[in-house]
Amino acid sequence: MKYIIPLLLITSQLLSATLFETEPLVRVRVISTLDTLRLELAGDWTLLSNDEDSIVFIDGSKLQIVKHDSIMTLADSSSLITNESKRFIFSAVEDTGTMKIASVPYGVGWWWGGVEDRIYEGEINIYIDSSGDMSVTVHLPLESYLKGVVPYEIGGNSPLEALKAQAVAARSEAVIALTSAMYSGPQHDLTSDVECQVFSGNHRRTQASDQAVEETRGIVISEKGEVINAYYASNCGGHAELIENVWPVRFTAESYLVSFSDNKTRRGPKLNRNWRAKRWIKSSPKVYCNPVYESALPSWSQKNFRWSRDFTTEEITIMLTDDPTLGSLKKIKVLKRGLSGRIIQARCIFENGSFESQGELNIRQLFSPSLRSACFYVKKDKSGFTLHGAGWGHGVGMCQSGAIAQASHGRGFDQILQHYYPASVLLDIYE
Repeated sequence: MKYIIPLLLITSQLLSATLFETEPLVRVRVISTLDTLRLELAGDWTLLSNDEDSIVFIDGSKLQIVKHDSIMTLADSSSLITNESKRFIFSAVEDTGTMKIASVPYGVGWWWGGVEDRIYEGEINIYIDSSGDMSVTVHLPLESYLKGVVPYEIGGNSPLEALKAQAVAARSEAVIALTSAMYSGPQHDLTSDVECQVFSGNHRRTQASDQAVEETRGIVISEKGEVINAYYASNCGGHAELIENVWPVRFTAESYLVSFSDNKTRRGPKLNRNWRAKRWIKSSPKVYCNPVYESALPSWSQKNFRWSRDFTTEEITIMLTDDPTLGSLKKIKVLKRGLSGRIIQARCIFENGSFESQGELNIRQLFSPSLRSACFYVKKDKSGFTLHGAGWGHGVGMCQSGAIAQASHGRGFDQILQHYYPASVLLDIYE
């Protein structure tokens, strides 16, 4: 029999359950959209391809891999070593070995997307997948994976207790992904971008973010003895959203059956009426994720608590439809909002017709790049349309900005998690 222990008591008591006998390995797909890879090795590495004898590349080696139809060609910088294969497996000779991959895409399709060089550890698998694309998958232990997630998701210089809260939430989400195969493919368990969790390898790791993972090793969030998918987003805009308004078909943990203001009392207005949502967006409520009241919030959070985007009528018309017979956009009519003010049903009205869109994410993705949040109202004038919005992300579960603010006030990671997942307890899943 498992006993429910309030999450706040975890400093002295912690539920345990052996979900894994040992720390599991994870396979993380980090690239699937490139035809050319440029690699630089730190430390000596071995390469295995086509089940042949291995080749050793010494520290500092620079390699290029190019996809040609269904085969890949590898060459080192001197062109003295070349190889063709459908799979290359790289393993570092020492545990400290790392591989830099140049110009890795991230945030594909989102307003904050781009490319950057990233550094990875673990076993690196490069292969032609079932779709004919060249994919890169990193195989490494779960806790090492989390060290590449936490600093990118919440910032490596965040307060330690916020980093620890993020580590527990990210571990919970990873465990759910591993046990449910919700993000998996034939050769990967997880992906590295926003559809799952952002994994950047060693690129932004800090001593504090590593410490947060180590000090919470094996701890996850649970309800009724079962691990829950601990959703989180960058900035809730001051109000959490019901899961049913974002992902109607996903498993509904008890913690997600409430929508609340991100303040100490968790009390605030219901924002499902248009006039209330508009007033909320125009206001400066005293909530944890508001930079007016919380000086500890980093710049990425400060810019996203409230935001606006301007469009000419022509721009927004082209963005919303590729049917020229509809004519120009006349109005975006909000039909339904969630309790956080996020729009979950809207009608786009044109000169010669209209269409409806349902779902928080679908509404955000009508725009290119996608909107920060579906919590917005529309203002129209002679020059076009302006969208005024609140928050960055879906608003379900933990507000990362709010976690940072609470940690800066001295709250422990267990208290932070209790705030955002009120029906949960902590669970230790392996030794």
